[in-house]
Amino acid sequence: MNDAYLILFFSVLLGGGASWFIKTDSLAFRLSLAFSGAFLFGTLMLHLLPELFEGNAHSIGVWVLLGFGVQLFLDFISKGLEHGHYHAHGNKLPLLPLLGLFIHSFIEGMPLAEHAAHDHAHNGPGLLWSLVLHKMPIALLVTSALRNAKISTPLVITSLVLFALSTPLGSLAAGTLTAYTLPILGLATGLLLHVSTTILFESSANHQFNAYKLLAVGTGIGLSLLLLL
Repeated sequence: MNDAYLILFFSVLLGGGASWFIKTDSLAFRLSLAFSGAFLFGTLMLHLLPELFEGNAHSIGVWVLLGFGVQLFLDFISKGLEHGHYHAHGNKLPLLPLLGLFIHSFIEGMPLAEHAAHDHAHNGPGLLWSLVLHKMPIALLVTSALRNAKISTPLVITSLVLFALSTPLGSLAAGTLTAYTLPILGLATGLLLHVSTTILFESSANHQFNAYKLLAVGTGIGLSLLLLL
């Protein structure tokens, strides 16, 4: 899993660094965001959810719903930071929105510990790469929002590094809680369901689909299907 942690860490740094060169209102970025959301959604539908319910655990739906609700709350305290909707009040570091972002990133890393420990061959690399492709555009959005808020570059970089560390830390923490594997997976799955569906709607103006976005979404879903083979 050390390689996975490095991949996750540097994917965030790469996405954040790209904010100096890529505009978040460009068509290419919006299509990449739609692709990442579709890939994440497909991975949840085809890999995580079937695994969660294959044991006939009747309470697992409660944990999925709880995860969905947790993300609703995190969206409330993050004030749209990870969606590029943050509006600065002065040039102070938005500590509460960043805390919400870090908690979200910590929880989404938790399923990686269970998958690594049990080597789920049928899931392959889907979960890891769906998180990587999810985190890169989010890191770009967050970094752009902080820079637009006139936050100093050292503070932006520090926030980006903490964001990059939070997902591996979530996986490491979950590795010590093996007695709670199913609740952890359910919680993370509900959280990611909320995130992936939000991304699919946020990635286009006026929440409207067009041919380009349909192609991006179809490609993301198709890639998640290929990972079943």
